[in-house]
Amino acid sequence: MNKKIVALAVAAAFAIPAAASAQVTLFGQFKYEVGAIQANVFEEVETGVIGEDGVPVTERQIVDDERNAVHSTLGTRIGIRGSEDLGGGLTAIFRFQGSPGGVNQSLGSSSWDFNEENWVGLQGAFGTIQLGRSDTAFKKGQTRFRVFPDSLADQTTRPASFGRAEGVHYSSPSFNGVTVNATVEPNGNEFDSYWALGVNYVAGPLFVGAAVESAEDTGLYQGGGKDIVPDNTNWQIGANYTWNDLTVGVLYQDIDDISEWVTLPVTYQLGNVQLRAALQYRDNDTSEFTEELGVSGEDGWNYALGVGYNFSSRTEAFAHLWYDGEAGVRSTPGAGGLLEETQFGLGLRHSF
Repeated sequence: MNKKIVALAVAAAFAIPAAASAQVTLFGQFKYEVGAIQANVFEEVETGVIGEDGVPVTERQIVDDERNAVHSTLGTRIGIRGSEDLGGGLTAIFRFQGSPGGVNQSLGSSSWDFNEENWVGLQGAFGTIQLGRSDTAFKKGQTRFRVFPDSLADQTTRPASFGRAEGVHYSSPSFNGVTVNATVEPNGNEFDSYWALGVNYVAGPLFVGAAVESAEDTGLYQGGGKDIVPDNTNWQIGANYTWNDLTVGVLYQDIDDISEWVTLPVTYQLGNVQLRAALQYRDNDTSEFTEELGVSGEDGWNYALGVGYNFSSRTEAFAHLWYDGEAGVRSTPGAGGLLEETQFGLGLRHSF
């Protein structure tokens, strides 16, 4: 990991003087969180069967549960972004961005790859075109409804199908507050590609967005956080409003053959302190796809509460409490968090 980061930094340093008309920036974030997670305790238990070698056969079983101390570097990332003025109102842009972050992973041994934003593009009066790996048009309509980003609490209330795609991305300029986003991801199966289309409207304190995504076949690449079943279509509509220091929102999502989600985020800014909360209802389907994903057919609520203190625009300390309900599609990731339990986490973030 260290060699890759050093190489990236050196490349950025040499790239800046090499192109007089280009701008290249090294950027990133380090985020570290400690959590107290209620999780199962496993032990090897004899089954009463004697194997052919005469040794009792054992199997791993849940024997109890306990609260474990875990650590997380989710949200830790580093990248290079740059632009070049091509004249005539046209700008070339690019970004390479990756993360070694995870839960209970050692930074000394974890792998680091360009696994987030990796694209080259053009920007002009027509809007922005990106070729490579980036947020889908479906995801771009969700970011305002995610109030616990890159934390242990995130997946309890994060919107569904919060993903990236590798292909062609387009974002239009604003037309009286209206912007259009589109994504097409070639996947190796003729033209049965993943695609997404979103429309967002901003008028002062009001945001309204709607989006749809579909994939006739998942093909070579199906990942990056997308939740979609082949031959199905997902759609969403949401709005949020800011009144002075208070922002409230509601997002409805129909994730075909998996579940229906309603997410209700709230934030309140009190000087350097931000209070944050989110409530999410999940109406899970019972199908062969949900069984493969490990999603229960139960319906239920998840919630998260938190506070963040901003020492500056770059540095924040935070503390979160969250509850993974019976209908939790994803329990606390990587930490073996149990459903129907309350979990805790606190951490520090610095961006550069």
